[in-house]
Amino acid sequence: MRNEIQHSPVETKPRQRLTPEERVPLILDAALEEFSRRGFVGARMDDIARRCGLSKGGLYAHFDGKDAIFKALLDRTVHHVDWGEMPTSASPASPRAVAEWIVDRLHDTLLTPDSVAILRILIPERERVPVRVQEWQQNLIRLRTEHVAALIGHALEACGKQGSVLARHPWLAISPAIHVLLWQTMLGDGVSPDPHYREAHVEMLCELLG
Repeated sequence: MRNEIQHSPVETKPRQRLTPEERVPLILDAALEEFSRRGFVGARMDDIARRCGLSKGGLYAHFDGKDAIFKALLDRTVHHVDWGEMPTSASPASPRAVAEWIVDRLHDTLLTPDSVAILRILIPERERVPVRVQEWQQNLIRLRTEHVAALIGHALEACGKQGSVLARHPWLAISPAIHVLLWQTMLGDGVSPDPHYREAHVEMLCELLG
C-alpha cells in the first residue's frame, strides 16, 4: 500500500501570458511531475496549477479535473510519433528496412520518459484508477499492436509468407519493446536487459520476416 503522502511545498513559477497551444504542454509537464511525485490520487489541482504558473481557476479553464489532465497525458504519449508510410520501393522493401522502420517507431513510442513515468504512476494505483489503467492498455498497447499487425501483414503478403508464425502471432513484434519498457519502469531509466536491445529487436524481426 502507498504510504501517506506528505505534501511538500511546490515551487510556484511566475505567471505569463500564453496561448492555449503554448500553455497546455506546460500544464501536462507540470501534471506529470506532480503525478510522479505524489501518485494520481495524491496529486492536487492546486499544486499542478502552482507548478505551471497558473491560478487554480486558470487551470480549470483548460481542464475540468485530474482525469481530464491524465487522459491528455495518455493521448500525448500515444500520438507523439508519426507512423507515416511503411518503406517501399519499386520492388518490395527488404525485411531489414521494414524491421528497422517498425522497431524505430515502436521504441520511439514506448521507450520514452513519459511512457515510463506514466506506467510507474499506474502500477501502484491500478486498483484505485482502473479506468486510467484500461485507457493506457487500450491506447498504448492494443492500438500499437493492431497497427503493427496490419503493417506486418502487408510485409508478409509482399514476400509470400502469410503462413508464418509472425502472421499468426503479430504481438511477437511488439513484445521486446514491452519487455524493455517494463524493465526500465521497474529498474530505472536507461536500464535494459541488453545494451544492444534495439539491434536485437531488429534482428529478431528480420528472422521472422525473412
